[in-house]
Amino acid sequence: MNKGKSAAVYLIVALVVASVAYAQAVHRSLTLDVNAARNKVLSGDPILIKVELKNTSGHAIPSTEMPGGDVHGELIGFRAVVRDAQGKEPSLTKWGRLVYGRQTPEDAASLQLDAVRKGRLDPGGVQKTEIHVSDIYDLTAPGKYTIQVGHYDDDIKEEILSTAITVAVTK
Repeated sequence: MNKGKSAAVYLIVALVVASVAYAQAVHRSLTLDVNAARNKVLSGDPILIKVELKNTSGHAIPSTEMPGGDVHGELIGFRAVVRDAQGKEPSLTKWGRLVYGRQTPEDAASLQLDAVRKGRLDPGGVQKTEIHVSDIYDLTAPGKYTIQVGHYDDDIKEEILSTAITVAVTK
């Protein structure tokens, strides 16, 4: 085979492979942006994460809402994922165990969400909420904590994660 035909064959194969890869690419319908109200806090201070979920699809997406606004995102499908400097998950608080369904016999409580309602997030729409991460995790030990927020994307049938942010807890 001459060089011209060989190059043409390689080009065609490359285009076919690229086309197949593009066709199989995951097209997420949501993006998650997070930021910390403060990136450095004293031990025992609240750690608040602001979350924005944006619909990047061309269709409306079901959402979950609570009356009264944008607090307690952990109750409407936004999951805080926290790791310490060693990559370990810190201990959950009683509230965290309740919200994430990891109650212990000593917790003796249940969570009933009668006020949660279904809504819709139109194309280009943004849902804003907050997560009081220090209410969910025991973050009183000094150190650096990496925080991401997860939310289920029903279009691709998997959880998407925000970029990671770091919060430093000092004495």
